[in-house]
Amino acid sequence: MQIELELVRYDDELDKFELDETIYQLDLSEDDEKTYHLLKDSDLHLYNWLKDSDFFTKYIKEEVYLESENKKIAISDINGISFRRFYFFKVTSGDSHYEYFKKLFNIHEESDWQDREDIGEEILQCLSTKRKELILELG
Repeated sequence: MQIELELVRYDDELDKFELDETIYQLDLSEDDEKTYHLLKDSDLHLYNWLKDSDFFTKYIKEEVYLESENKKIAISDINGISFRRFYFFKVTSGDSHYEYFKKLFNIHEESDWQDREDIGEEILQCLSTKRKELILELG
């Protein structure tokens, strides 16, 4: 089985992500394909499995970013499952992103009238830590 990947590059100095607009193809072994199918509906479990897999790191270093020294990347999309909201969330992002992150970070609004910007800032604080977990350093 082959999966399609999109990546983002992380710039330490600017604390900023930039989309790598290339779609990469990665072949999975039969065992990895089984794991993929088990995890594909579990969002961050799929992300973390792939990020922590030796075959993925080897693929990135040997076929995607040959000049990988001091480079930091993160996975943007895996077969159409998008993780972009983690890197490009803004206080002005859509309602679906707010709902996703409120659930993920267990953020409760005190009332319906609570300012959306306050919730957005709380999400951004939680994301600052979460993003660091998602980054793969290619040293």
